[in-house]
Amino acid sequence: MAQIQGMTRSAVEHGNVAPCQPFTAAYFHVENSIITNGIRADIRHFAWERSCDAQFEANSYYLDYSIGPRAHGARLLPDGYRNGLPFGEVAFLPKGAQFAARCDPSEYRIFCLTFESMAAASIFESDQLPSDLPPCFDVRSPWVRHGLARLAEEVRNPGFAQEVLVETVALSIVVDVCRHLQLRQKSDETLNARMADWRLRRLKDRIEAGLAGPLSITELAEECGLSSRHLMRTFKNTVGTTISSYIADARIAQAKRDLVQEDALIKVVAGNCGFQSAAAFSAAFRKSTGLTPRRFREEVLHKAR
Repeated sequence: MAQIQGMTRSAVEHGNVAPCQPFTAAYFHVENSIITNGIRADIRHFAWERSCDAQFEANSYYLDYSIGPRAHGARLLPDGYRNGLPFGEVAFLPKGAQFAARCDPSEYRIFCLTFESMAAASIFESDQLPSDLPPCFDVRSPWVRHGLARLAEEVRNPGFAQEVLVETVALSIVVDVCRHLQLRQKSDETLNARMADWRLRRLKDRIEAGLAGPLSITELAEECGLSSRHLMRTFKNTVGTTISSYIADARIAQAKRDLVQEDALIKVVAGNCGFQSAAAFSAAFRKSTGLTPRRFREEVLHKAR
């Protein structure tokens, strides 16, 4: 991590200084490490005796895996955010991202992977991924967690061809992290998806034609070939209001059109607009317009004369 305020600059010359070592820590110790082809894997033990804040920038792609529990008050806040989510068991920080760090008195033991290799960079910076990978403070991928746990054990107890194993597993973790972030992006796109124009027209026509009776979300979803949940989400993204509110507004709009007919009975208007009683209709109409149905009719007819 490049120093902005309160953190040390990444220093890996000769392999004897760990990147991201915070000088605000009261205690810092690298217990074991394996360094190979621009990939550094190490186990770090450090502690804070007092609360502190810091600013830093990630100058390498970075993953960490908590070997012990994380401190309750620890936070990383992306630039411009006032509140940050707590860390999960696995965290990913992309190269170039700026953060504020908040640390409470605590003690940590974590396994860290820092990537400065061309092979890792070519994966992280692939054209098939978003141009700016987002940070993820809680990577819930079992493949990523399993890979980090395996590497942590290898760093604790190095064995035959340790450098080859670390590089191979670390690069597979890079792939799994990128796949995880791709899935999150697709999920976010789904959450922000809009309804196709033809579906919206069909839905509105179905609502207008069915105002006199009950309008079931399930039936409306079937009409459009969507699940109920997807219908409600995409409708709100497209129209800016919930489908229930839209139906309620459509009933009141229809009632206004019917009420301008002098011979229309209020209880008939109520039934034609899907209300089970004149009382329920009057209450809903007054809540929407501030007028009773009768008063609304009188004012409209008076203006028309």
